Amino acid sequence: MDIEVKNIEPESENFCLVCGNELIELDEPADLVCAFCGKTAQAKEVCVENHFVCEECSHLDAKQIVKVICLKSTKTDPIDLAKEIMASPAIKMHGPEHHFITPAVLLTVMANFTGEKQNLAEKIERAEEIAIKTAPTCSWHLGTCGAALGASIFLMIWKGLDPVEQSSWDEGNIIVANSLKRIAQLGSPRCCKRDTYIAIEETVEYLREKYNITLPVSEAKCNFSLRNRSCKREDCIYFNLKFALV
Repeated sequence: MDIEVKNIEPESENFCLVCGNELIELDEPADLVCAFCGKTAQAKEVCVENHFVCEECSHLDAKQIVKVICLKSTKTDPIDLAKEIMASPAIKMHGPEHHFITPAVLLTVMANFTGEKQNLAEKIERAEEIAIKTAPTCSWHLGTCGAALGASIFLMIWKGLDPVEQSSWDEGNIIVANSLKRIAQLGSPRCCKRDTYIAIEETVEYLREKYNITLPVSEAKCNFSLRNRSCKREDCIYFNLKFALV
């Protein structure tokens, strides 16, 4: 049976900015803790998972939400953290924010994994700055993907590499090439979620081989198939409708 794949872009005011679930009005207002800033405020609605986002945080843009989630996270599994971030309806189905999500997630889980969390906020800010400057728009129409560049952004910041040095140049290009090769083998244009998963998985493998660092990484399953009219469904390795969010 053919399944109609729709492109659903929920309006963020009607859906939870944390998980994307529908908001439910409370019988009576209650003082709740904001899932983003941690401040207590009066809530009139929550989602089915009981997430509450205060008025101030409800106006955060996509990149601000990436930073807030990363800086609060204690996760060491980059796929798990990426899924948490991309589940927010503030993160569009396609868009250059994914070029920032890749290094932000990797910097966060490495900091949590090693316990070296000092200056994480500054490192994530630096990743955002580089991503905006080097990959401000999606480049699928040029036959490439900014999510792969995000892997190199992570590596340069994490290792403090100088791209004008030979070894740094080599590493940066290798990690991007590995990601782009697998994206070419497994994908097609117009799926930033899939390419983010691939770039993260290739970086995890590079860290294992090059630095003997083994991050815990869960199996990536797509939550977004029903929202993406460009979805390749069974032709994508991450496709599984039972995980899809309507």
